[in-house]
Amino acid sequence: MNSQIVKRFLGCSAIATTMLFGASYAQADEALSAGQKAEVESLIEQYLQNNPEALLRAIQNVQLWQANEKARQQAEAITPVWDALVADSTVPSFGPVDAPVTVIEFFDYHCGYCKRAFEGVMEIAEKHDDKVRTIFVEFPILREESVTAARAALAAQKQGKYMEVHKAFMDNRGLLDDARIDELATAAGIDVAKMREDMGSPEISAMIAQYSAMARTVGISGTPAFIINGSMVSGADMDRVNALVQAGLEEAS
Repeated sequence: MNSQIVKRFLGCSAIATTMLFGASYAQADEALSAGQKAEVESLIEQYLQNNPEALLRAIQNVQLWQANEKARQQAEAITPVWDALVADSTVPSFGPVDAPVTVIEFFDYHCGYCKRAFEGVMEIAEKHDDKVRTIFVEFPILREESVTAARAALAAQKQGKYMEVHKAFMDNRGLLDDARIDELATAAGIDVAKMREDMGSPEISAMIAQYSAMARTVGISGTPAFIINGSMVSGADMDRVNALVQAGLEEAS
């Protein structure tokens, strides 16, 4: 086995051990002389050279610890974002505010995977319209036209027609440029002149900035992403989304 790999592992193991066992390990390490440290490291290296399966198990344990730590940190980050969105009366949503299950979706109108997931998202929302609240979080990251479309949808909300525009934008195939946005908004019964005026408002700019900050806080960098009753689902994994929704409904029954 490559000795450099073993030495790199020894360094990583020392860091991980200090994190796991705290100051007592660090103090014991500091109590050793340079010669004693070298002797200990030599013995460990020799053991790992002779027992490579032990090294593999140790690496797997470190990786498992890292994954669990990442999940723990993400769960801690989700809680305040979850609480803020659930309590926010301005965020677009479908379903009762006191629903036992809440589905939060971060999406982009030019995201093919979001469009693929859209049918499943609406099926859940409409099938369980008295028990599931779906919160739609504009997260326009793919192109400039996505930002414009997000602004238009939030402006449509001011006219009480967010869902009509949201569905039209999700069903659209192709670029949502200004002309297409206005065309779809008109078909949805929107006052386009008023929509355009509201699109540039500081309020809508602040909403999009806030949603983007929330996404970064919980580690979302792509779309779609879902949070179901506090549990994260990355990507258009509707089987997982449905499973979490069903679990929430069963828990509430």
